[in-house]
Amino acid sequence: MAMSSYARACLALCCANVAQAFFEELFGGGGNVHFEMGGGHHAPPPPEWPAGVSDEASKSMSWLKGTEWAWNNGDFNLKLQRDGDFEAPIQQCRRGSCKWTAENGKLYLAVGDAGIFELDAPDSKPASLKGQRLKGHSRRNPRERLTLTFQKIYDHEAQDLDKDLYEVLGIPEDSDDATIKKVYRKLSIKYHPDKNPDEASKAKFAEIRDAYEILNDPDKKILYDTGGMSAVKDSEHGKIQTTSDVNAEIEVSLEDLYLSREFNANVQRGVVCRGCRKHPDSPNCAGCKRCKDQVKVVQVQMGPFLTQQEQKVPSKERCKVIDAGLEVHVEKGMREGDVITFPRMAEERPGMMPGSVMLKLKVKKHNAFVRRDNDLHMGMKISLRESLLGWSRTITHMDGHTVEITQKDVTKHLQVVKVKSEGMPLRDDPATFGDLHVKVDVEFPKQLTAAQKAAIAEVFPEGGRTDL
Repeated sequence: MAMSSYARACLALCCANVAQAFFEELFGGGGNVHFEMGGGHHAPPPPEWPAGVSDEASKSMSWLKGTEWAWNNGDFNLKLQRDGDFEAPIQQCRRGSCKWTAENGKLYLAVGDAGIFELDAPDSKPASLKGQRLKGHSRRNPRERLTLTFQKIYDHEAQDLDKDLYEVLGIPEDSDDATIKKVYRKLSIKYHPDKNPDEASKAKFAEIRDAYEILNDPDKKILYDTGGMSAVKDSEHGKIQTTSDVNAEIEVSLEDLYLSREFNANVQRGVVCRGCRKHPDSPNCAGCKRCKDQVKVVQVQMGPFLTQQEQKVPSKERCKVIDAGLEVHVEKGMREGDVITFPRMAEERPGMMPGSVMLKLKVKKHNAFVRRDNDLHMGMKISLRESLLGWSRTITHMDGHTVEITQKDVTKHLQVVKVKSEGMPLRDDPATFGDLHVKVDVEFPKQLTAAQKAAIAEVFPEGGRTDL
């Protein structure tokens, strides 16, 4: 018998209700919590946490990151991830609706349309997590009770993400390399296991050593300063991105390349204001604004499929633009087009490795010398008389020393005289020099007197040889 459209609709609704009831019973909903199992929904809006609650777990409660818990009677497990999401085998989590945060002894779970749950949790990491239980209720319906039972730490790296390495060493965040090394040596002696065999000192020594290994490494230090331990961990797994290099030209003289030179240059760069997100009123944060959006890979539900997409996420960090000083060292023997590289001096962005500032040398024209490879070339004028009878010249080189050039024989017009080792220094061997090439321009008289013509005719008779 044919089924009417109304009957088909009723049957579909009945099946949907049965399926929903089955999954609610399976996942321990129990009361007014409805777990959606369908797909094809758009990404949900961010959760509305209680007033004054941040969307990021407090430092003291970051011990929850990377932990796995059983929901109610163990119907399923949820994983508190390091980025503020939590993973569970329910549709809300597949659509990105499962979020968590924690502060002031409270754990908050946002479970999509099921609302927010509030649980009591230790404000600092317990000595032992074994058997730990967190109890609470739905904020929408306080009679809807929830108990989470600790299962395991599934992401051990996440436990260290909020560690303050400067605090571990007991130094300010703007400490220079010399201070970091000095304090580390002092603390490593104080807590060395050879002098302190107790377990607490061993743990403290390991913590100090690990902090120093990061702050003493230029790449890891800049990542930690701009993105915390999560950026350092990402770099260890090859997941770090780098900001664009900055290319610029800088004008130098030939004397700079001959003698070498050091000078200061400034470049404008964006920097991450360390600590300003947590302490925006600090004097060091004057002029800091929210950093550019960050690009993160997120999971997006596309119908029945779960895909990964790049999305722009508003940054939580603060940045500002500063004039950064560069100590430029032009080495002896450098050439036009050579590049002086300043690693990690391009724009800073949270959790990214800064690119390099690359200064390309452009050489100003010299009034006497022209460089070709490692040799120098110059021109010199002599008279006709000197070209026939010999000549001598003294030139002053770029470092002030004098070079005497003497020719006793006849010098032809545009003849090149080579002076050994009076050219440019070699960059890889500054004690070795190229040669100096002098092109001689013989100046002929514009006119001769009768007496001069007669004298020349006597010295060079008509038809005689001229190759004297």
